[in-house]
Amino acid sequence: MSHVLSILFGASFTVAVMWALGRLLFRRLGISLHAVEHDLLAFITGGALLSFAIFLLCAINAARTPVFLVLGIAALALNWRFGAGATGRLPRLSLPWAVLFAAPFAFYALLYLSNSLAPEASPDGQAYHLGLVYRFFREHGFHRLTTNMYSNLPLGLEMVFLFAFSFGRHSAAATVHCCYLLVLPILMLSYARRIGRPGAGVCAAMMVYLSPIVGIDGISAYNDVALGTTAFALFYLLEIWREQNDANGRDRLLIPIGLLAGFCVAIKLTGFVAPLYAAAVILMRKRPGALVPVSAAAAMIALPWLIKDWIWLGNPVSPFLNRLFPNPYIHVQFEDSYRDYFRHYDLTSFRQWPWAVTTGGELGGQIGPLFLLAPLGLLALRSRVGRHCLLAAVFFLIPYPQNIGARFLIPALPFIALTVPLVILSPALLINKYAVPSLMLAAAAILGWPHVIDKYRAPAGGWQIAHMPWQAALRIIPQDAFLRYRSVAWIEAQTLDYFVPRGKRVWSSTPVGEAYCFTDVMIGYQSAEGELIGDILATGNHDDMAPTWNLRFTFPKRRLQHLRVSQTATSRDDIWSIGEMRIFNGENRISRTPAWRIDATPFPWDIALEFDDNPVTRWRSWESIHPGMHVDVDFGAPVEIDRVELHSSHDQGKIEIQLDVAAKLDKLDDPPLGDLRRLATETVKARGIDYLLLDDPYWIAADISKDPARWGLEFIAERAGNRLYRIR
Repeated sequence: MSHVLSILFGASFTVAVMWALGRLLFRRLGISLHAVEHDLLAFITGGALLSFAIFLLCAINAARTPVFLVLGIAALALNWRFGAGATGRLPRLSLPWAVLFAAPFAFYALLYLSNSLAPEASPDGQAYHLGLVYRFFREHGFHRLTTNMYSNLPLGLEMVFLFAFSFGRHSAAATVHCCYLLVLPILMLSYARRIGRPGAGVCAAMMVYLSPIVGIDGISAYNDVALGTTAFALFYLLEIWREQNDANGRDRLLIPIGLLAGFCVAIKLTGFVAPLYAAAVILMRKRPGALVPVSAAAAMIALPWLIKDWIWLGNPVSPFLNRLFPNPYIHVQFEDSYRDYFRHYDLTSFRQWPWAVTTGGELGGQIGPLFLLAPLGLLALRSRVGRHCLLAAVFFLIPYPQNIGARFLIPALPFIALTVPLVILSPALLINKYAVPSLMLAAAAILGWPHVIDKYRAPAGGWQIAHMPWQAALRIIPQDAFLRYRSVAWIEAQTLDYFVPRGKRVWSSTPVGEAYCFTDVMIGYQSAEGELIGDILATGNHDDMAPTWNLRFTFPKRRLQHLRVSQTATSRDDIWSIGEMRIFNGENRISRTPAWRIDATPFPWDIALEFDDNPVTRWRSWESIHPGMHVDVDFGAPVEIDRVELHSSHDQGKIEIQLDVAAKLDKLDDPPLGDLRRLATETVKARGIDYLLLDDPYWIAADISKDPARWGLEFIAERAGNRLYRIR
């Protein structure tokens, strides 16, 4: 019971502090809104302020529970003394509309809260959203981390999670996100009441609220629903700003507008469109001067995250745009493959997309069959409100083609949902204004229920709420027992913490539930270093990756100070690599000296691997081959040479290599190098890795499991199809 109370305190205390901070800001700015919208918009704006405050505390390594407690109590006390009150009320909601809204809202609220209060078992929630929160909690703030690309993303909502986590751990953080889910439909209805279209608000709010992907995302420690709620709050404030005739009243709204626009960016990089949308609305109203306070407030919330990445990683938008901001921490090839996959997933035709994203679940979940009506929303262009909603939808859909997963539609769904009932509930089309909404809401409620979804979704399924786990929420079923049967990532985390001594490092081929794990884990695909270690291990037993292809350049003896090897071919399938570069004068190999200056384009940071005489390491371009790639050697002084050998691998058959001096190229095969397995693990250990965690599908896992000793490994444990090995 004490655990349940701590969860409830952590979530409710966080929500109360967010609300208090927002109300204090509104009081300071003299903002007065109607009762419901005042408190809802204060809560969301306060989230931006709390996030910023926690960022500052993390930056000075003062992120500690007592500090958070003092901050929260101070905010609540100041709000009690000085907080602003609301003025006036929104137009009254008729009883039929109130019932149509309240009945499904309350029923699904029980479903959502039971899941958010249950132990956090979502894939990304336990892997990195709360995995990073747990790291910040242990370390009391930020420390430079270059081996986890997710730590490079803006983590604005995770700062709010950290506040809740410090009091109620994982479920408290997830429940805070659930509060964003509960607020969103009320906010949408409030807006509809303001514009005199309550029926459209009820239908639209429930279309979003009962959407399967919105539900599962909102009850998990993710951030998409928070982004959607913040985006709609931004839209709401901008609509109020448009309506107000009093110049002073309008100007007071510019600061919270800017804070919400910046918080969208801080929550998720795809939120970069929020400041653009705000700027577009302001310019359409021919008030360019209003851009100054909005931009300043947005920059205060968003820029710290970009500055942190610029200082620590050399790329303010890491893990993206690595061509524009070259750095040694994320490979361009990984970024390309990552983005290429999420642009289409496994769909082979765009014609599959409407059914997949609304109903099938192949895109990581489904937004719900009712959104098949979305094209009708284009008819809303005939009304001013419809045009405003569609403009917002267009802006928040701009990033979507880069990742067509269902949850990446969530920020645009409230605007899309509003346009549909604006058309369907047109007085000219309806005889009974409650009949069609009743049918729509009944369909949404039934089709969104967990066991009903299973009847119509694709066999591949999708991410969705499975049941109402009240026993787990109340901890009648203990957390460990609940997670043991529902989360392989949690099992992996417990395995590592049990078997791996503190201070030892693990390289893993699969994500781990780091939210429940104290062990230092490097996930293979999450950084350039992680990918390099995976490449070293794979070279240990893949002949085509060993440097047995000798590209030998011979030429009359010459005195040279500088040498360049260039790659001139183009292919999306090949990555240029060189295992060893050896330079000769006759039979004498010229050894590298401190005077040498070696460089490469692209990815110069690993170029030393080309000269380390280790057959399991290699320099790689980490980009698809294209003309202009080169390796440079400056000897520091002229030396006599007559032969250059590039000992390379055969997994790059389309490369074309040339030397910057006239030379004859012979493509030879060196003798086999023998068994490189033990050397591979020794090399990995020398890079600070003590243990390996391998899942069954990983491409060397089967070979290792047959004979770990051959690799210089000691088998430690097997859990849920994953094997843990110690490097001897």
